[in-house]
Amino acid sequence: MCLILLAYQHNEHHRLVVAANRDEFYGRPSASAKFWSDAPNLLAGRDLEAGGTWLGVDEKGRFAAVTNYRRTPSDEDKTRSRGDLAQQFLCGQQSAETFYQEVGPYREDYRGFNLLLMDDTGLFYGNNLSDRLQPLPPGIYGLSNQRLNCDWPKVTEGQDRLESTLAGPDLEIDALLEILRDAGDTRPFSNSFIASEDYGTCVSSALIVQHSGDVLFTEQGFHSGGGAGDRANFSYRARP
Repeated sequence: MCLILLAYQHNEHHRLVVAANRDEFYGRPSASAKFWSDAPNLLAGRDLEAGGTWLGVDEKGRFAAVTNYRRTPSDEDKTRSRGDLAQQFLCGQQSAETFYQEVGPYREDYRGFNLLLMDDTGLFYGNNLSDRLQPLPPGIYGLSNQRLNCDWPKVTEGQDRLESTLAGPDLEIDALLEILRDAGDTRPFSNSFIASEDYGTCVSSALIVQHSGDVLFTEQGFHSGGGAGDRANFSYRARP
């Protein structure tokens, strides 16, 4: 993932609202979002090269997402796939904090990562730079390839757009997807949506987890050059 905008406990209707773009080489093989045959409780896209996922939600309404964290010097020699973090959490039964504690001894085996986890105890943020999983209070957050709520324009302005979208009486999935279509301007890190021949925004995801337990999830795929591809829509009631 290269941009995740989310609102946690923002109002009496929505427990979690997420709008997120995954930027990647178009040639990297992946599968569109679905409930996995080998993990039927997990709804997510799948990286077919490394096997994990960049963003997903499970049958209980738990959420996980990962972005890469830019570090210097390069950490290309790391052996574990970041996508395993989101997948393993959503496929397991551990609390977010217990899961992250168990990741601790292996944290430096991964390339730089940012990790968001949500379970019935709250929303949490962690990365390679700390062994602490940070609980997040209700609010609107933005995450890209630096720390949470960094000052990149696509993060700060994306948070503002999400807040404006949530101010209306009704929340539509398409309104969340539209937030992610900003091509930016001349400022560095201003473009939420990237379109080129080889690399760009491959997937936009919108997720709504309501306090009632209803879960709405949409994934919109994109081709080389930014053309729209397949779209998948899901809705279900999270089980206790």
